[in-house]
Amino acid sequence: MSGRTRRIFFDQTQNERGRLDSTYSQLADLLKENGFRVESYKEYMILPRKLREADVIVFGCPNSSKLRPSEIDTIKKYVREGGNLMLLSLSGGDRGLMNNMSQISKDFGIIFENTAVKDTRNNAGVPTMPIIRDLTSHPLTEGVTDLVIPASCTLRTTKDAKVIAKTSEVADPASQPVIAIAEHGKGRVICVGSYEIFRSGGLKNEGNAVFAVNAFRWLCGTEATVKPSEVAKTPGKTIAATTAQVARSEVKEIDTTLKRLIDTIFNIQKGMDDLTKRITHIDDSIESLRDQFQQFAEKTQEQLGLVIPAKQFKRPEENRADAIRSDILSLEKEISSIQQLREHIEERHESGAMPRETYEEQVAKLDGRIKNLERRIKKKKKELDKIEAEASS
Repeated sequence: MSGRTRRIFFDQTQNERGRLDSTYSQLADLLKENGFRVESYKEYMILPRKLREADVIVFGCPNSSKLRPSEIDTIKKYVREGGNLMLLSLSGGDRGLMNNMSQISKDFGIIFENTAVKDTRNNAGVPTMPIIRDLTSHPLTEGVTDLVIPASCTLRTTKDAKVIAKTSEVADPASQPVIAIAEHGKGRVICVGSYEIFRSGGLKNEGNAVFAVNAFRWLCGTEATVKPSEVAKTPGKTIAATTAQVARSEVKEIDTTLKRLIDTIFNIQKGMDDLTKRITHIDDSIESLRDQFQQFAEKTQEQLGLVIPAKQFKRPEENRADAIRSDILSLEKEISSIQQLREHIEERHESGAMPRETYEEQVAKLDGRIKNLERRIKKKKKELDKIEAEASS
């Protein structure tokens, strides 16, 4: 890359997941090897005088953090005046990550949507690691035949933006943008649905590495095409070989999360059972007080001739019936939630993403829990029928 060294700032003020010292360390090395200078931006707030020092500023998936209105205005002005911007998100978009990047990107005709891309046919091991082959001819995609973009959201674009990459026709969502660009004033913008495109695992795919260099060269206005050999520093860069390790890691992490979720369900239920016992004790105390008030009201009315609304409370059996109905509704909702979790585990097993042993263990736990809840519902319905029968007799 000829001319002066281009400076790229990676923002770290918004709790970004893409960090030069960890998740983006290989990206940092790749960019340095190709003549870029990379730095972390850590100054609060984002100020115009600091941004003017950068050729590109990157927001690599802000997590549970929102830019202030004045910072958004600063970034937009920076682009208009010739600065360049890269925004990277993750599945769920702004809503899922609780950030507000679309408040910046919408001025350039791009919105990060609340979606999660899955492709059961075209993927690098699991549906959430789609292989993207629908690429627009552009300097960004020179030398790129495919991209692996894990855990991506989709983008909504207007005529002010240009779509660079889309999901396949069989993906969910189908044929939707995951990479888009815009030129605004004197500056350029790239938006990507997942910051994981540049994580260490993503860069093992040759197309991702080539795209990374192309993208920053285009942003800096030095978009001479890059040959794959320039960025492929290690052998064995095919998708099948290079993403297998990442896929296994993803699967293990998901399985661990599912196990924790199931264990949490049982722990919560244990706490609910203890709470139910305490509530029952309180209910008994309230009923005792209600009986005492009833006796007091009747004696007062008899002695003084006053009418006290002793019947202002429901009868004990009426309160008990209402409580049982509420319990039945809660138990039915819990069954519905567990069934949804079971269906998710079933899908993962059928797709080959979950080992049979793990699948059988988790399903057995959930089925046991469902049967237990069904028995409790049956018992409560019998109790409710008995109360209603006594009330009508």
